Amino acid sequence: MKDLRILVLPLAAAALVLLALVAPSSSDSARPPSRVTVTEASYACPGGSVITVAAGQVRPGTGATANVLPGRARDARLEDTSAWRTAVVDGSGVMVEQQGRASGPVGFFAGTAPKRGGGGLVVGSCPGVVDDAWLLGLGSGGKHFSTLILTNLADTPAAVDLSLWGPKGKIDAVGSEGIVVKPSSVRRIRLDELAAGERELAMHVHRRRGSLSAVVNDSSTSVFSGTEPVAATLSPRREQVVGGLVQGAEGRTLMMVNPGQSTARVDVKVIGPKNTFTPSGLDQIKVRAGATRSVTVPRSAGSGAQALKLTSDQPISATVRMAPGNKDYAYAEAVPALSGPAIVPVAVGPKIGAPRLLLSAPDGAASVDVQAYDTSMRRLASSTLKIKAGTTTWSRLETRDAAYFVVTPHGSVVAAATYVKGDGISSLALTAAPVTVLSPQVRPVS
Repeated sequence: MKDLRILVLPLAAAALVLLALVAPSSSDSARPPSRVTVTEASYACPGGSVITVAAGQVRPGTGATANVLPGRARDARLEDTSAWRTAVVDGSGVMVEQQGRASGPVGFFAGTAPKRGGGGLVVGSCPGVVDDAWLLGLGSGGKHFSTLILTNLADTPAAVDLSLWGPKGKIDAVGSEGIVVKPSSVRRIRLDELAAGERELAMHVHRRRGSLSAVVNDSSTSVFSGTEPVAATLSPRREQVVGGLVQGAEGRTLMMVNPGQSTARVDVKVIGPKNTFTPSGLDQIKVRAGATRSVTVPRSAGSGAQALKLTSDQPISATVRMAPGNKDYAYAEAVPALSGPAIVPVAVGPKIGAPRLLLSAPDGAASVDVQAYDTSMRRLASSTLKIKAGTTTWSRLETRDAAYFVVTPHGSVVAAATYVKGDGISSLALTAAPVTVLSPQVRPVS
């Protein structure tokens, strides 16, 4: 027995040495992903005779190509990477591909919708390639109708699967799987072609193959009339912040989807002008498994500019519809805190007033540097805005001859911009320009 113990101990020690050589150390496994500088990025904007497309960047790039779809005709008006540029594109869409280390290319579109389709102001971001997009507040009937706009950014076919949910549960949509988009083309899909007669819908766009961007044009001629682009909100999770809720206690509707198999219980806190608090009527909201739910934000939430912080015991996605009047509405999506500089467009459409910048600090105190630039990318003015911990503040971005503003965060900041034109309103959730991207830490096993 003694001899056996003598044999086992060296074998165990050898095994431990071998494990130490193969397995990553605790310091390596805890190492976070690193940031890699972006040298090339692309995005797609919807086109049309009533839409103005704007293209810009955080820093001058080295070159760009703008291809009008279909046909891929070049549009030189959108290709000068040393300037802020705009154009009305005669086509179903335009794809911009820009080169330049850390140039941070971004695109926007804006216009006024015709009254027969609901009217209203439209200001939206031009999305890049998406893997999964969650979109809420949609409709396919009852004077509320939405159109999904898919753009193929590559010269090979692309395909997506669509999933739809309503208040009564998941919807068996006809022809929603394996939807093909031809190379370098735009495909528009009215949701009533998939599931007609639904007044409120949530949709998940899952990219199966290829390079696709996705945005929704949402219109209504019902009690809340208007038009608004719907951008992707955060994928289902247990904690999220919906920022950019404009002033006014009326017309706010919180919309949620629970794609899981268990009822979600959601608590909502308001990040207001003075503090963060739980208003009466927004605690322990139940969202049935595999269904959507819409809740009117009560007056107890206050009338100031604010954000909503949602905590749930099951993963959900959320968006807020804002209809301060009966002639137009806007959407506020949940987005991550800014991880770098974001661009707020000003020269993006005729006679659109100076936007309001809405800033929320859901965690600790934070601040943002705000810099104004003209069309030649010359800096006109700069300032710093401070946000107290757990509060929301706003500022009107008014600088003469400004074409756009660059907002750079210090600390955790959720940001949005609100635009007004007459009775029209539109909201733009702000995300960081593609200056850097996260890259996973990879190391060999041996």
